[in-house]
Amino acid sequence: MNLTNERTKDFIAGFVALVFVLTAGYLALNRFNTSGPSDMELGVGGDMTVGEEGAQTAMEGEDSMMGEVAGTNDYMWTANDYNQGDISSGSYTVVEGDTLWEIAEAVYGNGAEWTQILNANADSIGYLPNGSQALIVPGQVLVIN
Repeated sequence: MNLTNERTKDFIAGFVALVFVLTAGYLALNRFNTSGPSDMELGVGGDMTVGEEGAQTAMEGEDSMMGEVAGTNDYMWTANDYNQGDISSGSYTVVEGDTLWEIAEAVYGNGAEWTQILNANADSIGYLPNGSQALIVPGQVLVIN
C-alpha cells in the first residue's frame, strides 16, 4: 500500500465520523430543544371544563386551542398591557390576550392580586386537567370586586 491510499482512507474515515457526529448532534438538538409549551402543559388531547357543572367546554384537543397557528407547532399569544385604572370594579368581559395577572394589574395596580379575581369567580374559571393553571376565555364575564 502506498502513502496516498492510506491518506485517502484516513480522510474518508474522518469525514464519515464527522458526518456521523454532526448528524447525531443535530438530532439531539431537535429532540431536546423545544421552543413551545409541551402538550402536557397545554392539556392537548384533554377536555377543560369551565364551572362546577362542566357546562362549557373551552378546549377539546389541539385543533381548537386558542393562539395555535394551523398546521404548525407555533403558538402566538400576546398579553394585553394594562395600566392601573384601565379596568374598573363591577363586571369585566375577557378579551383575547387577557390573563388574571394583567386584569389584576389594571384593577388593583398589582398583578399578584389575581387571586382576588379567581376567588370572586371560582365557579366560572376552569383549570387544566392537571389543575396547574386557572383558565379564562374571551367573552367570559368576570366579577371584579
